[in-house]
Amino acid sequence: MATQIDSIPIVGMRKTHLKQLSAYIRMRDRDPWYYGNKKQFEKRHKDLLTLADYLDELADDEDIVIKGT
Repeated sequence: MATQIDSIPIVGMRKTHLKQLSAYIRMRDRDPWYYGNKKQFEKRHKDLLTLADYLDELADDEDIVIKGT
């Protein structure tokens, strides 16, 4: 039986963690490797780029604070 989750905790991370994760996602565009089905990989990468945009927005917004542990 599968376990369903609806969120991924980021408690204890700092905004610099978010910026670093965003950079990792974007790094693939400079070195365009992929594995498996290329069309499906590119679709997932497009979704991750959307996530990277969101991470950057969160990290750059001075009014947002990540709850500490």
